[in-house]
Amino acid sequence: MADVPVTPVVSAPSGGNLWARRYPPLATLVVALLIAFLVLPSALNLPQSNPSTVLEFAPVPPEDDQPPPPQSGSLSSLGLGTTSSLGDLSDQAPPPPIRGGRAGGQGTRALTKRCVGDPPRQTEDPNSPPCVGFFDGDNGGATWQGVTGNEITVVIYQVAYISDQSETEGGDTSAGEYAPSTGTFCDIDRPSNADANQTRGCNDTVSGREMSNITAIRAMSKYFNDRFQTYGRHVHVWVRWSSGSGTPSGRRADAQAIWERWRPFATLDHMHFGGYNDVYAEAIARRGVMVFGSFGQLRNEFYRRNAPYIWSFWPDVEHDVDLYTTYVCSRIKDHRVSKAGDASMNGQPRKYGIMRTTDQQYPGLLRFAELAKQKLAACGISWAAEVTFPDAGYTNDQGGSRTYAGENVATLQQAQVTTVLWLGGMEAKTSAAADRAGYYPEWVIAGDRDIEDLISARAQNQRVFNSAIVATADLREDRFADTPARQAFREVDPNGRQIHEYWATLYYRDYFTLFRGIQVAGPYLSPESVDQGSHAIPRYTSNSPYVAACFYDPGDYSCVKDAQEMYWDSNAADPNGEAARGCWRMVDAGRRYLAGEWPRANSVAGMNNSHPCNGVKGQGRNRTV
Repeated sequence: MADVPVTPVVSAPSGGNLWARRYPPLATLVVALLIAFLVLPSALNLPQSNPSTVLEFAPVPPEDDQPPPPQSGSLSSLGLGTTSSLGDLSDQAPPPPIRGGRAGGQGTRALTKRCVGDPPRQTEDPNSPPCVGFFDGDNGGATWQGVTGNEITVVIYQVAYISDQSETEGGDTSAGEYAPSTGTFCDIDRPSNADANQTRGCNDTVSGREMSNITAIRAMSKYFNDRFQTYGRHVHVWVRWSSGSGTPSGRRADAQAIWERWRPFATLDHMHFGGYNDVYAEAIARRGVMVFGSFGQLRNEFYRRNAPYIWSFWPDVEHDVDLYTTYVCSRIKDHRVSKAGDASMNGQPRKYGIMRTTDQQYPGLLRFAELAKQKLAACGISWAAEVTFPDAGYTNDQGGSRTYAGENVATLQQAQVTTVLWLGGMEAKTSAAADRAGYYPEWVIAGDRDIEDLISARAQNQRVFNSAIVATADLREDRFADTPARQAFREVDPNGRQIHEYWATLYYRDYFTLFRGIQVAGPYLSPESVDQGSHAIPRYTSNSPYVAACFYDPGDYSCVKDAQEMYWDSNAADPNGEAARGCWRMVDAGRRYLAGEWPRANSVAGMNNSHPCNGVKGQGRNRTV
């Protein structure tokens, strides 16, 4: 079915974060606290404030029955972001403002939330927003499709997968799982055996046991509903399964099917296989459905074209490009080779090569390489060779053509490349081919939240990868056991298995982005109020490796704006205490930098395997051919 814009079934009240706009002193206080929370270092576990002393932010509804006159909010002034990669987008008109009145009905259930820290924030996660501890009043009722006075409908677009024991973690030797077929679904609010018609998509089709990811989703749904402010509404989550074999037409058909079945307020995209996630996101956004996620590698122009419906936790392509290229131009350029595995290269002037993917399923990676080459050339970097690989996102390569890897290594060797600039996209064949050829240059990698995962890095040839450096937006996580995702899961399900914790890490940031969007929107929930609330977050610099500088520039819909520097140490003990070895060591303990603010000192001068290890793992696609 062709993609055509569909008018939401219920118009939304204008005004965005209405309580903040009508009550400026309260809004000013929230902004001030937001700065304090996000720029000050925080431990993952802060003592809980006494509930009687928690400062409560109660969004007060208007006294009359009518919302203020419709306004276009930030959509009317989508300007250029501060990043220089955004280019001139002034000729691209933003979507028209959302207008309309409240549809009637209200939620009146009083909600009190448990806050943590002093001053209080919403959860133990150092990145969580200032706490909105109490709400009791009119939330506007049905303010958008998929929204009533009591409920918000959200659908997780989930790949149907078959797993085996190689996909388990930490000694959890669970048997393989076989997901339900395309088109089936699971109602997360119902027990897996409650109603076959509503929950037949919850269980493994062979064993009949609940799918491990469904267990994790149940825990995440309960945790975020319990802890974040939703203004009298319960976020009702459904999982809809689909094929991992992606095509543009298939993704559009899935978007149409989800819209026809649920008319949801939002979706979370977990189609990690098959690509064309951008096609799905655009198709569902045209139907008035919001998309929240931890995905990256989407172009800023894509977000702007679909504004204000699609929001990401991780940076868009342009911000990622600026983080990586300003890192290379500051920390690598003008310094001699010092990280190569081949000792004869160290101390020599750097001679660059470029490696990038040609995988058409990931247009964001293609755009990243295109822009990165322009930026690198502009700062005076030239390269003697450029090689490509056809498939991105694979860690365990069991099939497909292997010839390209050997050919790439031969090309780089013949050009006497000492420093390979790896412009994103996970693959593991080239490092194996380099080891066979005895070729051990430096690898300076653009992180994509996949290649810098512990599991993905261990899939590389370790002798070759010991010369790998990455600029990454990943946060510092000392141990998997201390991560916000695991803590959230254990708060709800203390007796769950470790495989459930692993799945929770894949969903946590998507839930975080969704619920933070709902919270900052205020009681009158709509895409416009999410937009206004999110763009009210001020720009700031983080001074904690655990806290991202997470805000939205004008015309920008991706949050994280800073990055850290890490290097691989194959001999390091696992930071999580497991038998596997190897970790990404964090330079300066994971200190974070905005684009253009990297120090100009030699990047690898202090890489002596004395820095702390990052425990991030399990967040990538980790695909097997």
